[in-house]
Amino acid sequence: MRSLLVVVVLSLAASPAAGHPLDMSTLSVQVEQDRVLQMLTIRKDSVEELLGPNWAQLPPDEFMMTVFSATLGASALSAGGEPCELLPMEMEPGDGNFRLSATASCPARGALKQTFGFLQRVTGEGQSLIVLTDIDGETRRQVVEASHPDITFARKGGEEHGFPGFIWMGVKHIVEGYDHLVFLLGLLLAGSSWRRLLLVVTSFTVAHSITLALATLSVVSLPSRWVESAIALSIIVVATLNLLGKKGDKRWMLAFAFGLLHGFGFASALAELELSRSELTSALFGFNVGVELGQATLVLLALPLLLLLRRSRFAPPVELVLSVASIGGGLYWLWLRAILPSFPIGA
Repeated sequence: MRSLLVVVVLSLAASPAAGHPLDMSTLSVQVEQDRVLQMLTIRKDSVEELLGPNWAQLPPDEFMMTVFSATLGASALSAGGEPCELLPMEMEPGDGNFRLSATASCPARGALKQTFGFLQRVTGEGQSLIVLTDIDGETRRQVVEASHPDITFARKGGEEHGFPGFIWMGVKHIVEGYDHLVFLLGLLLAGSSWRRLLLVVTSFTVAHSITLALATLSVVSLPSRWVESAIALSIIVVATLNLLGKKGDKRWMLAFAFGLLHGFGFASALAELELSRSELTSALFGFNVGVELGQATLVLLALPLLLLLRRSRFAPPVELVLSVASIGGGLYWLWLRAILPSFPIGA
């Protein structure tokens, strides 16, 4: 029998150098005739939310059963409308996560359906689950959210529902990527007219779309720590220029240059999925659409407020406060990503 697919999506989240990692659990599912094998990779902090602060005191066997009961054991699995009984097999600790494997006997025909209610009991990106299925030799990827915890594993010829999930993943990545938002705010503070603002935002969008595609397609690759540190540095540079009053007509060039760096940051999300070449096109397109939708929404909400602020007498002190706060945030992220990891831990 072929081995289970093992996908680790959470390596970036284990290090404080990551700015906004794709902190999602992963479920690998392999179906061979009437046997279903599943492996859940889940972060330790999600386990603590599910089991409480005293989870580490449980004996190994009891701990495995408790985690299973709180996750896969509570996720109803059926095939062709007939229930399947998942049984735990093994639990393995990893770098910042646990891997729990389980097996079940199901009817060989009919769509497989499963409900992951435990997603509603955790917070943040832990409420999303990447599901990778190998059914009859065909590999599929889907994204499940706490708001829609039901999933159907289509058999051969079935319809895949992963594309909307990639769009939503992109939207969440830009909305929850606070360093990207602070950098974007710095760019918007530099604009003095709709034309300049549009040029700056367009330059940033084009640039990060280029490197997002190049990095996702493995044409260009940079170390994550370098990229995340450079993103923090870009926030400091833009905010400092705003603080010094150096805005000018050439800000779009700076937006383009730093946008290339931010594109590598966006690409880190898709890189962790280990997508096959045939799946990259739809995933890249959907994720990029989601990023642009999230960014466009935030820009449309912020621009009118910034233009109104610029016409008021409160503009100088507000811009001063925002610039200083942005520099402080950039220094904090730079410390976490570039400086703190360099210090030895322990004796």
